[in-house]
Amino acid sequence: MELEEKTKLEVKTRLLKSNFLKSSSWSFTAVAFRALGGLTINKLFAVLLGPAGITLLSHFQNLTSLFTLLPSEGVNRSIMKYWSDATLKEEEKRRIFRTGFWVTLCIYMATLGALYFWQKEYFFDRFIQELSAREFLMIFIPAVFLMLMSGYLNSVILALRKVKVYAIINISGLVILVAVVYLGVKYGTIDQALLSFALGYGLMSFVALGYLIWRRKSIRLSFGKPDWKSLKRIARFIAMAISAIVFGRLLDFGVRDYIIDLYGLDRTGLWQSVAKMSTSYLLVFTGTVGVVYYPKMASLIHDRAALKYYVARVMGFVAFVSVMCLGVYYLNKEFVLKLFFDNGFEKAAYLVRYQVIGDLFCILSYLLAYLLSARVETMKYIGAQLISAAIYLGCISLLLQHYQLEALTLAYMWRYIGFFFILVIFNRKLLFR
Repeated sequence: MELEEKTKLEVKTRLLKSNFLKSSSWSFTAVAFRALGGLTINKLFAVLLGPAGITLLSHFQNLTSLFTLLPSEGVNRSIMKYWSDATLKEEEKRRIFRTGFWVTLCIYMATLGALYFWQKEYFFDRFIQELSAREFLMIFIPAVFLMLMSGYLNSVILALRKVKVYAIINISGLVILVAVVYLGVKYGTIDQALLSFALGYGLMSFVALGYLIWRRKSIRLSFGKPDWKSLKRIARFIAMAISAIVFGRLLDFGVRDYIIDLYGLDRTGLWQSVAKMSTSYLLVFTGTVGVVYYPKMASLIHDRAALKYYVARVMGFVAFVSVMCLGVYYLNKEFVLKLFFDNGFEKAAYLVRYQVIGDLFCILSYLLAYLLSARVETMKYIGAQLISAAIYLGCISLLLQHYQLEALTLAYMWRYIGFFFILVIFNRKLLFR
């Protein structure tokens, strides 16, 4: 009997793995184009605006992520979690969708109020140089709202596991994004170049909206009043997302701002070129694996044995591919930095050594963090984020004076090594029993 059950589980696992690889091919196509678009944007800023342009682009993208990360990691992930759950009724899913929309809108307004009206000088003044504050905000505010809607609508498409559709939508949106950024960088001021990124990204939402309107008979969405039960479900994901913002993007913003003051825009740009390379291929990973892995994992949450096998197989596959790709990048780091940025950026190659080790552990950590998120283990998720942030800040404070810019990549490496082992401990019951 045990042999029969084991055989069934192995067959089920092979089928899951096959579906994972099949779906991943479409998501990889989409994200490969998206990463290429991101690298093209980096190249435009590097060639036309130099290392200072790369620093400001990184800093501006970090600013927009303070608006988008909480809805993305909180509301959108809850949409994927509950819309992937076959046990939920259609009406419950629609209630979650409309509640999520209002929660996203409230988060957006609260974030704008906190960042602009409370700490305008700290968060915005580096970007408002040629335009007035009013002119800047007239573009920035609606653009960021559209960025939020793009992620929100795409989360529904992902939850329904329409990966091919998701790929086509993202490739189409990417063409819009790169075209808008090219115009902004080529013909605009530095303010307009930065704003073109937010505007181009926001315009991608209309592609997803067009698809959902076209399929409105089969994908029934509704807008109306939020409800308390759905709000409680979403709130647990928001709590996890807040920890990711405070101990992740907000911390990164503060560290980068300090480094800009310490070393200047040009020298900071060398570190940011290496960091942005990491962002580009981590985007390929999260976009390829995350869009398939998280919804499928959420759907297996009630089948412990199948979930364990699925996670183990995906982690093994991802670890192998990551080691191979990161090894190729490390061996050709000078060439890659010149190719995707500009001549002179190869001076940052010495920073790649510790960065790629941190990237490997970061990739593996994502898979385990998704597991905590899907199981809605809020306190463990927050605890892991807190400890990793403490490791990062501790390493920077101890190493910065002696290692200078290299201290930042050393701290990044130790942060994600620590984060990985913390997550292994927190998931040990599923992984090892």
